[in-house]
Amino acid sequence: MEPDIRVFALIVAVDKYASGAVWNLESCVDDAQKVQRWLRKDLKVPKHQICMLLDKHATKENIEKSFLRHLVHNEKIRSGDAILVYFAGHGSTVPAPNGWFHKGSVAGTAEVLCSYDFGQRGTVGISDRSLQAMLEELCKAKGDNIAVILDSCFAPLQSPSNIRDRRHTRWTPSEKVAPQDLVEGLWPAADSRVYPRGVGFYNTRNSAYTLLAACSPGEKATEGKDGGKFTSAFLETARETPLHSASYASLLRHMRPKIGEGQRPLFAGANATRPVFNAVPFLPDHAYVQTDPVHDPKMLRIGLGAVHGVVEGTEFSVHGHNCRGSSNPAIAHVSVTDVYPTWSFGYTSHSVPSGCWAQIKRWNNRGGFRLQPKRSFSLLRRPSQGTLRSVGRSIFHRLKR
Repeated sequence: MEPDIRVFALIVAVDKYASGAVWNLESCVDDAQKVQRWLRKDLKVPKHQICMLLDKHATKENIEKSFLRHLVHNEKIRSGDAILVYFAGHGSTVPAPNGWFHKGSVAGTAEVLCSYDFGQRGTVGISDRSLQAMLEELCKAKGDNIAVILDSCFAPLQSPSNIRDRRHTRWTPSEKVAPQDLVEGLWPAADSRVYPRGVGFYNTRNSAYTLLAACSPGEKATEGKDGGKFTSAFLETARETPLHSASYASLLRHMRPKIGEGQRPLFAGANATRPVFNAVPFLPDHAYVQTDPVHDPKMLRIGLGAVHGVVEGTEFSVHGHNCRGSSNPAIAHVSVTDVYPTWSFGYTSHSVPSGCWAQIKRWNNRGGFRLQPKRSFSLLRRPSQGTLRSVGRSIFHRLKR
């Protein structure tokens, strides 16, 4: 029985907006579906632990209700479980009302994530101040293992009349909403608070969650036919990086060259230096077995032998770790030369570090009994009489030498 993968996600993406005043996007929904596939196929997260809200389903009301139902009030989520909140769509800025910022602050703007119904009947979407309060509520209920990914931007275009820039930038103006709409659309727990001026969604100094933003303040988050630059770089990096030992900060260093100039992603928060998802989903994969170095640096002792179906010529690939869902390319290959009842020996073409793991690539046992490679190595099939006689003869002849 597979162990539970303790990851829960709320994924929101909007390409097609209800208001004709909002320019539609092209690849936010595709990005969301790619994130879902990464969670399902790479990290093996069960489908029911992922909530998806796309286009017309991603209204402000649905986002807030799903945040409560699927995350805050979800009894299946235990404290410390990994939680991902992902949004891809337009960002915007709205003039803030009096009293929105700390006392003595001059007037300014609030940042918002544009829900499907943004701009309709005063709907302002999810404001920076609301999201901050929502996440603080979630942290209190479920712990601080929370990553928030925002593939949007909040800086006005330099030349909004440029159609190409507008179509490929995840920002929209906010003529259809007013300062009072910010107040009326606030998350209830944020009512009595004031907010620091000029930080928007980047206000993470005292926050327990980790923010993964598509760009730095004042920059554009762009997309193309292959998706948002940020989401594409994130998923590419996640699939080629040993995530079980990588921090968010190290992930960012590998992502930046993939995005190029003009858009600098920003990861922030008190936990940005901890392992991705605090390493929660990266459980041991029992398709791998431990190896031990011997006197020869190119020789490995592998913890499978004749009773498991290994014979001379059985081939193994050698890997750096045994964590599922984490990039783990082969660093060497071994062909077995000596077989014992519960272990075997083989040579590699070059030295490998200690603490490596091996995985069967070719049994080479010509129909003899073997263990199913994807099951725990403690669950063995009963060997045939012929196999037992063969093992006995092998042991007898080796003892005679």
